Amino acid sequence: MSYIVLARKWRPQNFTEVIGQKPITQALQNALLTQRVAHAYLFAGPRGVGKTSVARILAKALNCQEGPTANPCDRCPFCTEIREGISVDVLEIDGASNRGIDEIRELRENARYLPAKNKYKIYIIDEVHMLTDQAFNALLKTLEEPPPHVIFILATTEPHKIPLTILSRCQRYNFKRIPANLIVEQLKKIKEEEKIEISDHSLYLLARKAEGSLRDAQSLFDQVLSFAGNTIADEQVLEVLGLIDQKLLLSTLLALGEGDKATLLQIVAEVGQFGYDLKEFCAELIRLTRDLLVLKTIPLPELTRLDLIDLPEEEMQELAQQADKFTSAEIQSIFRSLTSAYDEIARSTFPRLIMEMTLLRLATRRPILSVPEVLERLQQLEERLHLQPAPSFAPSPAPIISGTEPAPGLLTAETPTLSNKDDTPSATTPLPVKEERIAEKAIEKFGVEQEKWKSFVQFVKKKKPPLASLLEHGSPLSLQGDLLEIGYPEKSFYLERMQETETRAVLTNLAKEFFQQQMRIKIAGIANHMPGNSRPENNPQNSKKNAQEEVLNHPLVKEALNIFGGRVVEIKNL
Repeated sequence: MSYIVLARKWRPQNFTEVIGQKPITQALQNALLTQRVAHAYLFAGPRGVGKTSVARILAKALNCQEGPTANPCDRCPFCTEIREGISVDVLEIDGASNRGIDEIRELRENARYLPAKNKYKIYIIDEVHMLTDQAFNALLKTLEEPPPHVIFILATTEPHKIPLTILSRCQRYNFKRIPANLIVEQLKKIKEEEKIEISDHSLYLLARKAEGSLRDAQSLFDQVLSFAGNTIADEQVLEVLGLIDQKLLLSTLLALGEGDKATLLQIVAEVGQFGYDLKEFCAELIRLTRDLLVLKTIPLPELTRLDLIDLPEEEMQELAQQADKFTSAEIQSIFRSLTSAYDEIARSTFPRLIMEMTLLRLATRRPILSVPEVLERLQQLEERLHLQPAPSFAPSPAPIISGTEPAPGLLTAETPTLSNKDDTPSATTPLPVKEERIAEKAIEKFGVEQEKWKSFVQFVKKKKPPLASLLEHGSPLSLQGDLLEIGYPEKSFYLERMQETETRAVLTNLAKEFFQQQMRIKIAGIANHMPGNSRPENNPQNSKKNAQEEVLNHPLVKEALNIFGGRVVEIKNL
């Protein structure tokens, strides 16, 4: 006798043997008991989860010598013929090879005749979504009002491709993927009956590789049997299936937790030596990181009850120990980095380099602060800001308000203020009370004029966007009464454009409309309002460089960099 593969030999023959589809089998059994069997069914779901098997069992239940019954005997001639696939009244049709309108017309003609031997003529159309639109249309009327002796059972893995007119005429049952633990239990039964020596760990590997398909798991089991015989080692299963060793993945997580860069590089080298696909290695790491986060989120006893991780208990315990070395934020960061690396590896001609660089970057991770911790540190920094003087760096050109003398400490040029023991108090020297009041009044007035200027620029942006762009590159030197003076760097493009007659005319009209009075517009080079001191220490470039160094060395800036773990990219004029 020829060899029968495990998937066929262990195919369920009654409703109680169906694995992982209890709601569906229970509903069909109740329908048989109460004689409420529909004329058309649609079984939808992934491959290898029992759609065709349940269709055959339903056919046996309807045509059994003792039936219709919820528990077919599987001994009578009718059940035997259906089990062996030789019944003339139970027709299995492959939708992929019989997809045309001619085949459906022939089916319609044959459906009119009574069954030859059984009580019902049953049509099982597998992969029904492969039928053409014309074939579906030809089937509509027969499917809606078939003869009383005809029952249709449609099976598909892609129900979204079936027309709604077909779906509305069928009772639909959605088959789900079978959990890994149920697949492992079934494989254990097969192992005991077939007298095969294989570890539970290898059975878990088969179940995970099958991804919820019992038929795939049984086919993989057959493949391993052909390679190793009846005594199967874990290494042989890994070799046949091309799977990544779980110990290698756990070692990678351990090295990430300890920041062991040398071990990480060695692991990537081993992956390459064993011939594993680096993309598959990265994918397994992503899955393991997901399991790690689940273990970090849900306590282990509750997790066992919820069945959210497809791992043996000993591996789950080991993974739980690894979870203690990471915070939830760190695990999520690792997950995001690995998913990005997976996409890069798929496109790159240097997958090993990308994998190495990703793991090394993750091994040098900085502590990730939670939002409450960041807010607490910000509050501490804010308190320190009130206690310490700010650095004397304000490189933006401050406008000279007409009729107001610059107060001590108020900047009046592009260059930062530098400490000068001859004529300027140092940044940390407190001002006298009288001078402080003068400075406060000047700054307050300056703030009001700045708000007017910003509002005016926004007004111009709505009316004349190109002109507003020119204004944004200028600085208001004076905004007093009916005078608006704007400064631009000398010999600059913006200064030349603003001095054009047409531009000044448009600006004058817009200023009159905004300020509700006739305004005098004055455009000046910015150098006309800078102090004429030509000493080397007052050179704008030297002053700016010295002031930037002063900012970078300020204790508050250093504290901010320490809190957020960042670096200064650019210092802008405010």
